[in-house]
Amino acid sequence: MGVLLVSCPETGREFSTGIQLDEATFRMLTAALSTAYCPYCRAEHRWSPREARLVEAIPPREWVESFQPAAPKPADK
Repeated sequence: MGVLLVSCPETGREFSTGIQLDEATFRMLTAALSTAYCPYCRAEHRWSPREARLVEAIPPREWVESFQPAAPKPADK
Protein backbone atom coordinates (compact mmCIF):
# COMPACT_ATOMS: atom_id res chain seq x y z
CA MET A 1 0.00 0.00 0.00
CA GLY A 2 1.31 3.43 -0.90
CA VAL A 3 0.25 7.07 -1.08
CA LEU A 4 -0.15 9.39 -4.07
CA LEU A 5 1.97 12.53 -4.26
CA VAL A 6 1.49 15.45 -6.64
CA SER A 7 3.51 18.63 -7.18
CA CYS A 8 2.35 22.13 -6.32
CA PRO A 9 2.41 24.22 -9.51
CA GLU A 10 3.24 27.34 -7.45
CA THR A 11 6.11 26.03 -5.32
CA GLY A 12 7.17 22.84 -7.14
CA ARG A 13 7.05 20.93 -3.84
CA GLU A 14 5.47 17.48 -3.70
CA PHE A 15 2.64 16.87 -1.26
CA SER A 16 0.40 13.99 -0.27
CA THR A 17 -3.08 13.74 -1.76
CA GLY A 18 -4.12 11.58 1.18
CA ILE A 19 -5.07 8.81 -1.26
CA GLN A 20 -3.72 5.39 -0.31
CA LEU A 21 -3.69 2.55 -2.82
CA ASP A 22 -1.57 -0.30 -4.13
CA GLU A 23 0.50 -0.29 -7.32
CA ALA A 24 -1.97 -2.43 -9.31
CA THR A 25 -4.80 -0.01 -8.54
CA PHE A 26 -2.57 2.97 -9.35
CA ARG A 27 -1.89 1.53 -12.83
CA MET A 28 -5.66 1.20 -13.44
CA LEU A 29 -6.50 4.84 -12.65
CA THR A 30 -8.24 6.71 -15.44
CA ALA A 31 -7.32 10.14 -16.74
CA ALA A 32 -10.07 11.79 -14.66
CA LEU A 33 -9.06 14.99 -12.88
CA SER A 34 -9.04 15.15 -9.10
CA THR A 35 -8.31 17.91 -6.62
CA ALA A 36 -6.14 18.02 -3.53
CA TYR A 37 -5.45 20.69 -0.92
CA CYS A 38 -1.85 21.93 -1.03
CA PRO A 39 -0.36 22.69 2.39
CA TYR A 40 2.40 24.81 0.85
CA CYS A 41 0.41 27.43 -1.08
CA ARG A 42 -2.90 26.70 0.66
CA ALA A 43 -4.86 26.21 -2.53
CA GLU A 44 -6.78 23.36 -4.16
CA HIS A 45 -4.91 21.93 -7.15
CA ARG A 46 -6.35 19.85 -9.97
CA TRP A 47 -4.29 16.84 -11.00
CA SER A 48 -4.53 13.72 -13.13
CA PRO A 49 -3.07 10.29 -12.37
CA ARG A 50 -0.29 10.83 -14.93
CA GLU A 51 0.89 13.78 -12.81
CA ALA A 52 0.88 11.74 -9.60
CA ARG A 53 3.61 9.59 -8.11
CA LEU A 54 3.02 6.53 -5.94
CA VAL A 55 5.41 6.13 -3.00
CA GLU A 56 5.50 3.41 -0.36
CA ALA A 57 5.53 5.75 2.61
CA ILE A 58 6.06 9.34 3.66
CA PRO A 59 7.04 10.71 7.08
CA PRO A 60 4.06 11.37 9.39
CA ARG A 61 4.83 15.10 9.39
CA GLU A 62 3.99 15.11 5.65
CA TRP A 63 0.65 13.30 5.99
CA VAL A 64 -2.20 15.36 4.60
CA GLU A 65 -3.98 14.82 7.90
CA SER A 66 -1.24 16.85 9.63
CA PHE A 67 -2.10 20.04 7.75
CA GLN A 68 -4.97 22.36 8.52
CA PRO A 69 -6.64 24.36 5.75
CA ALA A 70 -6.10 28.10 5.93
CA ALA A 71 -8.81 30.05 7.70
CA PRO A 72 -10.97 32.13 5.35
CA LYS A 73 -9.85 35.72 5.06
CA PRO A 74 -12.31 38.31 6.41
CA ALA A 75 -14.18 40.20 3.71
CA ASP A 76 -13.14 43.81 3.12
CA LYS A 77 -15.73 46.36 4.23
